[in-house]
Amino acid sequence: MARDTHPLHLRGVSLPDEDVVDLWVDGDRISHEPIPGAETVVQQGWLLPGLVDVHTHPGAHTPGDPLDDRLLREDAERHRDAGVTLLRAPGSAGRLPAWLGDDPDLPRVRSAGPWLATEKGFFPGWGRRESLDRRVGKPLEADRKSTRLNSSHITSS
Repeated sequence: MARDTHPLHLRGVSLPDEDVVDLWVDGDRISHEPIPGAETVVQQGWLLPGLVDVHTHPGAHTPGDPLDDRLLREDAERHRDAGVTLLRAPGSAGRLPAWLGDDPDLPRVRSAGPWLATEKGFFPGWGRRESLDRRVGKPLEADRKSTRLNSSHITSS
């Protein structure tokens, strides 16, 4: 559930440049321009951009497990709590649900959709099975479709 937000002000040393900066945050927007009425929440400290996990497969524990919404939410919350603001899922146990990209309290997501696997490749039972000659230079129709799922936060990679 989205939490009520109001403008925030942060002052600290930005990494990696080590310059003292003032930043104002309003929702998902960060600016160097002052926002009247912003609450100062950091007076001094280290400021760094959000982290990006460039290779994660959220929502399943082990090969062959189906996509689990509860586990998917837990994975996203653990990432968020560690400072990750963007997840890149090069493959998943299934199509990621729209709520993952619609929840402003969770990281944004770039997903390639369910795994693709050549015949006799990958883990048994996981991935869309395709022959190698079908894959080379011939994208599947599903590959062309956006994984936006009615969300501005989940897009194809």
